[in-house]
Amino acid sequence: MPEPFKLSLYPDASGFSFVELMVSMGIFLIVLLAAFEVITSQKDTFKQEQAMIETSQSSRASLDILLRELRTSGYKVLEADFLGSLSRWISSGYLPTSPKDVVLSYGTCPIFTEGNGSEPDMITLFMADIKENTLLAHVASDCNVIILDANAPGFSCSGKFRTDDIIRIGDHTEFAKVIGVSDNSLTIDTNPSLRGNQGLTCSYQAGVPIREINIVTYTVFNDENDPTNLYHTAGHPVLKRKHNEAVYMDVAEDVEDLQIIPATFPNYKLQIISRTSTRGNYTSGSPDGYKRVELLTDFRLRNFIDKHCLLPATVATPSLSGLDESYPCTIHVSWAAVTKDSQNESLSAECSISEYVIAYDTTPQTRSHSTYTSDGTSCDIDINDIKDPNHQTYYVSVAAVNAAGLGAFSAERSITDTHPPSSVSNLTATADGHSITLNWTADLECDVVAFRIYRSTSSRGPYTLIFDDPNFIDHNTETEGLDSYTYCDTNLPCHTYYYQVKTFDDKFESTSSPQSSYSIVDNDPPEVPTDFSYTPSANSMVDFRWNLSPDDPYLNPEENSGDNDVRAYRIFALDGVVPILLNTSVIPAGQNTASLYSLGYHSFGIKAVDICGNTSDLVALADACQDPPQVVFIIPSSGDTLSGSSIINGTASSSHPLDWVKLKIGDGPWIQLNDTSNWSYEWDTSSIADANYAITVQAHDSEDCLGSAFITVIVQNSTGQGENEAPDLDVTPPSISNVVVTSSGRGWVDIVITATITDDSGVSSVTYTCKNNGNMVRVDEMTHIGGDSYRCTYVRHQNDTYSVTISATDGVSNTGTYTTTD
Repeated sequence: MPEPFKLSLYPDASGFSFVELMVSMGIFLIVLLAAFEVITSQKDTFKQEQAMIETSQSSRASLDILLRELRTSGYKVLEADFLGSLSRWISSGYLPTSPKDVVLSYGTCPIFTEGNGSEPDMITLFMADIKENTLLAHVASDCNVIILDANAPGFSCSGKFRTDDIIRIGDHTEFAKVIGVSDNSLTIDTNPSLRGNQGLTCSYQAGVPIREINIVTYTVFNDENDPTNLYHTAGHPVLKRKHNEAVYMDVAEDVEDLQIIPATFPNYKLQIISRTSTRGNYTSGSPDGYKRVELLTDFRLRNFIDKHCLLPATVATPSLSGLDESYPCTIHVSWAAVTKDSQNESLSAECSISEYVIAYDTTPQTRSHSTYTSDGTSCDIDINDIKDPNHQTYYVSVAAVNAAGLGAFSAERSITDTHPPSSVSNLTATADGHSITLNWTADLECDVVAFRIYRSTSSRGPYTLIFDDPNFIDHNTETEGLDSYTYCDTNLPCHTYYYQVKTFDDKFESTSSPQSSYSIVDNDPPEVPTDFSYTPSANSMVDFRWNLSPDDPYLNPEENSGDNDVRAYRIFALDGVVPILLNTSVIPAGQNTASLYSLGYHSFGIKAVDICGNTSDLVALADACQDPPQVVFIIPSSGDTLSGSSIINGTASSSHPLDWVKLKIGDGPWIQLNDTSNWSYEWDTSSIADANYAITVQAHDSEDCLGSAFITVIVQNSTGQGENEAPDLDVTPPSISNVVVTSSGRGWVDIVITATITDDSGVSSVTYTCKNNGNMVRVDEMTHIGGDSYRCTYVRHQNDTYSVTISATDGVSNTGTYTTTD
């Protein structure tokens, strides 16, 4: 058997001794510990180097961001309109209050706000977006709403703009504050320092650039200037950026300080100090255990007003031309180049003229409108947007601009528009029914605002303006380079009409176009109204009803030609073969009811009348009751005076049995009486006011026939004279006097009749009736032209002679007439 293993303590034994093994293990542990120490040291060194790299990268990135925006600071916002009044433009929410307030009264760009002692500085920048929005459509001066092109490069979404944003309109024009936003529509105010919402001072075409003005502030928050840790985490300083109304946002962590070091304007030094995020055992460490990186770089403001330049000299008085036949809406302005400053010294290259401002308006010394040019010493002003019919003189002045700002304006030079627009051509007239259509062509000048259409009933005039709507100018069709226009004159009575058309530019009319004429002829009478009926009512009145004539325009309101021309309806009482006109007032087209006095008649008829005086056939309707009941008053008589308790009685008779008799006083209810043949009613007048009262009695028989009669009485219960005395019954018709007939024209003659009409009870209606050789030609209302004066007009042929009867009715139905010939 083999021998068991033995550990020998003797040298001559085979293998390692225990001592040798323990020594070997000790040496191994020492080497292992040394290697671990080396690895740990290398790891710490790597972490420190990584922290330094991150700090350096953060500092460099912060520096790049700041330099990029510092170099664009002032872009498109250096005008005095903005920098000179920052507090009126910038809302409080757009500026920080920590760590310090930004003072706007400095009026510079950028604004450098120094920290307390060694604390970080603050930088506030103003600059316009490089990426443009644009106007979608033309906008006029004084307007306070603009619409942006949603497809423009700078318009990314409907949330692009917000209330209180500041915008710049155009490249060299004006600023505005956004008051309201609706999609791509902005409500603006161009002068927030004034109460109300101020509109634009200039007008702008579609495509004009719109830029948002950005207010950006950079500052560092650390344990010193933010001890409550409101804006940073304790022990971790941070560089922050505020844009417009937004809150501060982180730019880079562990940025400890930001300093602006001025050099020779406009040169500065920008210093940023960053530190590691954690403490470490750095070879060149600081007492607090942080490693710091300092970056210092030079920068120059690209957009600035050079205070070292003097303002340019005043521009010499410019010369003006234009507003003539060749340039009806353009003022050409030219001036001498400015080569001197305000001290009459030659301008250096750095202070040379960058552009000229051309200001203009229709009022001296106002300069509400302006344009700019940086190329040459002339420009053209389009006056379309400031044309004013009351101010046709334009005042223009010019000023030069250099790095120091805007120089003094030149003396104003004026120019006046004295050139009327060109006339139209090729005027023609055609007719369709009672409408005349005019066609003409015109090569419109830019300042034409309307066509003026004149009409006459005589080839020699006078002409009357019938149309001048400026919205009518719309280039419908083009004929051989000329624009063609159409106008329809509708609802014309039969006559020959003469037309002329002129152009108008807000002050001057063109010469007249060639005259064009057309005659409206209509011998086609309208169709008859249908279903004519009537019903007797109180006070000898009759209620008439009918269906409109098929030619009534009320049935076809969209049509204006052909036979759609009924003007009125006439209702007649029929007595033998001669119809008697009942309606002294015109019953117009579209009306299908009327209440008229029966005048004791029981058969009636109706006609439709068109605008040329043609009448339809008579639609006659006889009373079904050939022998209606007869009503007679015994007491009182019409015009009697009653007081206290008064008896009203009378008789009623008919060839048929009577069903009932009813009585009505004034507007009171109908009262059925006990008796019929000999009726009676006791009336107590003591409780009613002293006045005139109508009493109506109706009798109805078994054949459904109705008869009536009425009287008017005076109720007087008061004694003595004065305000309680009952009025006398008015039985006097209106007075018609001072009737004057005038005529003008040849062929077709214009007739004007004026009259004075008075009545103590007031005049309720006045009509006139024209007859030619005994035939009814026209019935219409006279026009009340003020006071007691009335007037009517009509047209007749010079070979005709009309008899004209004026009928005037007062407030208690008394009617007076006056007949004359023209």
